[in-house]
Amino acid sequence: MKQKIQKETSCLDMSAESLVALRHPQVNKVTHEQIRWSNAIVNSPVMYGLIERRTLYFITGEVKHKFTEKNLGVPENWKDLYFHLTDEDLGLIGGQKNVPRTYEALSKLGEKFLPVSFRNEKGELIVGKVHWVDSFFYNTETGLYDVRVSPEIMPYLIDISRSFTTFDLGTAMLLRSKYSQKMYELCSQFCGDFRFFDRGEQAVGNVFKKRVVPIKMEDFRRIFNLDEIRDPRTKRVITPAIYTSFREVRSYILEATQMELYELYTANHSNLWFDFQEGPRKGRGGKVSSVFIFIYTKEFPKEGDGKPWQKGDEPLSPFEEYVEPTEHLTPYERLKQNLWYNQSKEVQEQALEALLSHYLHDDEVKHYMRQICLKAGRSYDSYVQVIQVIQEKEHQPKFKNGTDAYRRKSIINYALKENLKEFGWSLEPMAKAQKTRKPTEQDLFNM
Repeated sequence: MKQKIQKETSCLDMSAESLVALRHPQVNKVTHEQIRWSNAIVNSPVMYGLIERRTLYFITGEVKHKFTEKNLGVPENWKDLYFHLTDEDLGLIGGQKNVPRTYEALSKLGEKFLPVSFRNEKGELIVGKVHWVDSFFYNTETGLYDVRVSPEIMPYLIDISRSFTTFDLGTAMLLRSKYSQKMYELCSQFCGDFRFFDRGEQAVGNVFKKRVVPIKMEDFRRIFNLDEIRDPRTKRVITPAIYTSFREVRSYILEATQMELYELYTANHSNLWFDFQEGPRKGRGGKVSSVFIFIYTKEFPKEGDGKPWQKGDEPLSPFEEYVEPTEHLTPYERLKQNLWYNQSKEVQEQALEALLSHYLHDDEVKHYMRQICLKAGRSYDSYVQVIQVIQEKEHQPKFKNGTDAYRRKSIINYALKENLKEFGWSLEPMAKAQKTRKPTEQDLFNM
């Protein structure tokens, strides 16, 4: 016991760089370069173990060099989808002492499906499962491992026009648990100019700070694959639930992944880390309903001491002050005060779609988003102009107290058709024959 305590004390005395080098023998061999995944992959549940996911990162890097950098797109020839790995590659993935274990993980990748969902050209929701790897061979003469990437997964790595996440390959390869891998992917998804939009919070004067992500616990548990999974036909338990209390989630996932990313961040091997805070509980003494993730990067570091929050520190606040625009200002002066004005066009588009979806039917949202997209080229702030007129409508007492049907008609007939004329354009309602009565709800983690 004394030797163990002395060893832990000596680790605490090490510099961040030395500690990372001790825990990550391959640290000097990994390449820090940007790769990207479709958010359909990032937001899918944790289905792969540590070594398996490192292998997927490695393969993604190979796909980038072979296809993405050359703008080749998804190859039609299945032979082009083969990648040849060596024992050195396997050592980089799982460690030089664990090549046999990495070999076993690689050989079993084809046995697992990745759940995906997308909308086709008609806007229909398609759900399914795809393989990352659909064949694996070992050449006993050359010692090479031949891996064929499934053609169905390639569009999620190459043909990504929107809704994708960029992250650092070197950082991902250094992570030491499947949970820290998933947390790093999620933080990478929201670490840029992201601001979470919540109409209910804004109505009471609360506006989320940039790079603060509220996650409902049911979504968190789904993403980290913590709930019990049963066969839909036999009802047999396939995997039991784990970490059923928030105390366990906090200890084994949130705190553990936070310290791992913070350690890499201080050693300049990660571009980000995060703090977290419990959300409101359901009733007095009830369960935690959500968790707030505060993401910090080299470009947007944490203010103050820059260390993880500890008990006794000033509480973290997910919100910032929201000032209502002054009525006597011109439309464009009010527009410049809008929280979404300086955000990227993609972020504005996502916020607008979420806002429209709160009031309108699914097909109406698609109609207006198409029309706005066509007209968005006329001005760099077209999306935020629409957001502005809807938000100003929301602040009217009659709108606040109206029924769902009244608010929907008010958005269609006044905000979009009449109020947009302040900016020199307007949006006409879609034809009645095309409408349906089915509404939709936007979910941040099911985009």
